[in-house]
Amino acid sequence: MSDLKKRLRHDWQFILIALTTAGIGINFLIHPGLLEDKSTYAFIMNVLDDAVFSVPIMVAGIIGVILFLFGKKQYRSFLLVFYQFVWMILLLAYAWRAISGFQNSSWIMALCINVAIFLLALWGDTDG
Repeated sequence: MSDLKKRLRHDWQFILIALTTAGIGINFLIHPGLLEDKSTYAFIMNVLDDAVFSVPIMVAGIIGVILFLFGKKQYRSFLLVFYQFVWMILLLAYAWRAISGFQNSSWIMALCINVAIFLLALWGDTDG
């Protein structure tokens, strides 16, 4: 248990990103049609609300949590690239909604998570 506490203190960024990514995938899976404003989200509407997109997000988040729990940093690089892809799509969708006149703060969350993923990939210890 002491090893887990140490990893939580020194490696909170990855577990936070993994949990957030799993959570957003679960949310998309539980609430199909979440992004129903087709005029705003038309370019990604059919992808984000489908299990084809939500299940891989959820699985990637859960795999990240499992890797964290077992302390396997060497397998994270691929997941960070996938997480960046997911959160960039979400950032674009939320920002497009805000630019289209539907004010929201979701783009801020997505932007911050994108920056966190980038900095973790740039400066984080993912090689073991």
